[in-house]
Amino acid sequence: MFSRLFGKRTKSSAEEKQRPQTATHTVEVKWDNWSPPGEKDAISPPIHQAATLTHSVRSPCPAINSLANHSILPHDGKDITKAMAVDALTKAFNVDPKIAAVFAASGIFANPHHDATTFDLNMVTKHNYIEHDASLSRDDAAFGSGEKFDQDAFNMVLKTYRDGHPGKSDEEIATDWVTAGHARWARVLASRKKHDVAEKTWIYGIKEAIMSYGETSLYLNLLGKDGVAPLKWVRIFFEQERLPYAEGWRPPVKFDQADLNHGYAEMMKGGEHGAEEAKLVGIGTLVGLKAAILSLGAGFIKAPSAHA
Repeated sequence: MFSRLFGKRTKSSAEEKQRPQTATHTVEVKWDNWSPPGEKDAISPPIHQAATLTHSVRSPCPAINSLANHSILPHDGKDITKAMAVDALTKAFNVDPKIAAVFAASGIFANPHHDATTFDLNMVTKHNYIEHDASLSRDDAAFGSGEKFDQDAFNMVLKTYRDGHPGKSDEEIATDWVTAGHARWARVLASRKKHDVAEKTWIYGIKEAIMSYGETSLYLNLLGKDGVAPLKWVRIFFEQERLPYAEGWRPPVKFDQADLNHGYAEMMKGGEHGAEEAKLVGIGTLVGLKAAILSLGAGFIKAPSAHA
């Protein structure tokens, strides 16, 4: 999905070399194994040498960051091969291998070294790569870092759910596609307003709309069944970048393009703001917006080697 939206890689100079791999990593799924970035990041040293510490890096995506925090990907977020990324996504989340391969190829593509065979998580933080204005859990690039969780941004999502369930605690509230769509739109409007007030350039076209719908469909497909998940789990996922296994969550049986497209369609079905958004991104009509977003599915699962 994402690799079809990005531009071509700019080759580095001949002097630039890929940073050598310093460690290997075997994918192992143990959901009770979790620690935040900065811990457990010692590189295994050669015999008779002391361990060295490496600075952890993370991406704008809570799902990918959670895999590193659970040490399913390297905990420091570095030197990730295509095989590692595919293995982690398919084993941990039951992601369709074709989708996993597209993501992995996009990660390699983000490495500034044109001959790279690995990537670090922070390499995909470039604005409008997978990070974009109106993120659910990150401040916009003009005001903050896409790698860091932003509580103020995420509070708008929580407010939408809480307003839709007055008198209920977060432990009692469950998500649904319609409310999730309203929360997504609330972030779009807040992001535009913040840029207008600060007189900053706001970027929100069809590509950003696709990514906006995509991240909501992703987290609800990952955490719930047909859009239904405890809000408590959603908070753990975004605020801690942890999968709530101890609280009862289990990985989806499958996670493929049909699941993502179902989320897009359900949000649009309940989104009375769709016509306004269509004009905002330059499509013109709600029918055009739906077609543009849903047609992405056919391209999502094409051979990722074409994008690597």
